[in-house]
Amino acid sequence: MSKRILTIGKIENELIMDVDSIPSYGEVSGGEGYTFTVGGRSAIAAKTFKTFGADSVICARLGNDENAARITTLFDDVGIDTRFMTHDSSLPTAFTATMKEKNGRTRAIHYEGANSHFGREELENAFLCYPDALFFQFELPARDLVAASRLAKRQDIPVFVDAGPGKFDLPLEYLENVEIFFLDEHEIEEFTGVFPGDPDRCLRASSLLASKLDAKYIVLKLGNRGSFVYDGTYYYVITPYETTLIDKSGVGDVFSSVVTYEYLKDRDIKRACAVGSLAAALTVSKKGAYESVPTLAEIRSFAERIGVEVGAL
Repeated sequence: MSKRILTIGKIENELIMDVDSIPSYGEVSGGEGYTFTVGGRSAIAAKTFKTFGADSVICARLGNDENAARITTLFDDVGIDTRFMTHDSSLPTAFTATMKEKNGRTRAIHYEGANSHFGREELENAFLCYPDALFFQFELPARDLVAASRLAKRQDIPVFVDAGPGKFDLPLEYLENVEIFFLDEHEIEEFTGVFPGDPDRCLRASSLLASKLDAKYIVLKLGNRGSFVYDGTYYYVITPYETTLIDKSGVGDVFSSVVTYEYLKDRDIKRACAVGSLAAALTVSKKGAYESVPTLAEIRSFAERIGVEVGAL
């Protein structure tokens, strides 16, 4: 029976424009094209869970508009459970317009919209789906994240937390029932003052973080250096897999989501992180974020091609 994973967070429509250069005041710049897509880290997570075989439930707040209908249709098309997405009649669905230059620089304009009205009512209703796990990133206000972790603890539901985007004023000691806490290099440095440049510093940073946060595992996402896993006593270094780099958008969210799903299958953190590394390699070889979530078939084929054995997928 598939695990039911509840994801809470922010959802938005996103316009991504590939431009030659970002124009200054009064200028007009040309470009190669534009894409309308679903934005928000939780959208990537929810799609990843469903793609890998979970019963994926999303909890978010949208407007009552055409953008909300479009997002709901896209989620329904891949089988994400949208029963706990609420609709705000007073505010539009969140929207972001992003300009991306060829050199990788970006600028964005963001309208928070209905995301700003997300609250306790949405959280309590979402737990009526009786999830096997709760997953969230640091997109929502601290009070909502803490409340969600406490609701999960009451039902003995493991909590999986990705610290992106960094919310460094959040009191980590208030988060409860955390099974895995994911951070990237920048986030772990902000929380501990230690940049994880090598295994010794990864260990020192993880130990410092563990003194602030009660989590079974701390997983550092180190980009092209792979990942670092700390269980409070021992650590493991998971090597990355090379592929063609096209676009890094969404790679950290895919990695955390895949590790969460695979870990729930057998509680093998090293195997889960290895599968996450395979997924990350495939994600950066595609353009986009929501669109670049790899399938299980792609991961199996990639693992076979490079001669990697990671157990049953």
